[in-house]
Amino acid sequence: MRLEELNSKYDAFITIDEIKGRDKGKLKGLTFGIKDIILTKGIKTTAGSKILKDYIPNRNAWIVDKILEEGGTIVGKTNTHEFAIGATNTSSIAGPARNPYDPERISGGSSGGSAVAVALKMVDVGVGTDTGGSIRIPASLCGVIGFKPTTGIIPIDGVIPFSWTLDTIGFITRDIPTLRRVLDAVIPIENKHVLVSKVRTRPRLGVFLFKDDPASNSLKSILNKLSSYFDLIDLRLNFLEGFGSNVRGTIALAEGSSYHRDWIESTPGMYFPDVKELLMQGLQIRAIDYIDALRARRVIFEEYVRAFDSVDAIISPTTKIPAPKISEVVGREKEYRKLLVSNTELFNLVNAPSISLPVSKVNDLPIGLMVSGLPYEDGIILDIAEKILELAK
Repeated sequence: MRLEELNSKYDAFITIDEIKGRDKGKLKGLTFGIKDIILTKGIKTTAGSKILKDYIPNRNAWIVDKILEEGGTIVGKTNTHEFAIGATNTSSIAGPARNPYDPERISGGSSGGSAVAVALKMVDVGVGTDTGGSIRIPASLCGVIGFKPTTGIIPIDGVIPFSWTLDTIGFITRDIPTLRRVLDAVIPIENKHVLVSKVRTRPRLGVFLFKDDPASNSLKSILNKLSSYFDLIDLRLNFLEGFGSNVRGTIALAEGSSYHRDWIESTPGMYFPDVKELLMQGLQIRAIDYIDALRARRVIFEEYVRAFDSVDAIISPTTKIPAPKISEVVGREKEYRKLLVSNTELFNLVNAPSISLPVSKVNDLPIGLMVSGLPYEDGIILDIAEKILELAK
């Protein structure tokens, strides 16, 4: 099926427009879908919003230039929840990005279009951003791999911001070797050390956030397979689990509302209702609350680092549920956003490398297992993820 025809069914792309990279480089032969909050020179960057529906940047984002320099081919701009402020990808001028397993269901978001494009083999690599789970959530719901690297190791220059503190560029692929190839090509040389791995002979995995929810119950059978190679240790992170969501939300919404203040005050009707509600909520956050959240983040981070005295990585369900139907979500985006980000957002708060792996299903719909680690130990997480995929087959 032709790209345009496939897109008319699944709405993975907002704009299809090819940009060829150099004739040589580490990414030669790979095709990319670029999330539509990432600037592309001469090609619309709409952020899924009426506000920017005709915006054509005069420059590329850093990551776009790097992909082209290394020989990658960009196919187009992928669908996103408006301004990346949402987890369902239902609020977009292109309409909802539709799940490859069932087009009546959501893709998850906000990098939903990138996940759909990869799952349907429209591209080899989806480039997205992750502030609270926006790469790992759609990867989980669409049955692909979604990796959020350590925050800050890839420049976010030229990305329309949600949260300057938390925004991270990441990638969606169908296999780990392709992901490694991309990371090797785009991570600046001064940060390449994060890909070095020193995994012990029998790694220790902290089992975290497994509750009585559909995803946890499905993934528990995977734990038995993992125990043949890994030591599994029940893990509690009381500060992270108890306060992490509120702390991350305060930081993200305060910073997001700062960026959007002029638009939200002058043209509030241009936003989708769920996005407008969140930004208006952000405008009410006091400076003292924002500062307290930043201070609390440090305490939570210290607790997180201490946990790695006893484990090498942490495993959790990526999302608690598989993809719900679009008809169930529209008008209830806030409710589903809170449900979908509840596990993933905690690892944004601590700058962790974190990856969602397609290892299980609930009612024939995919669900991801998330592997998270210490900042700057991305290579360890990739090695552990590769072994988990092997064991889970």
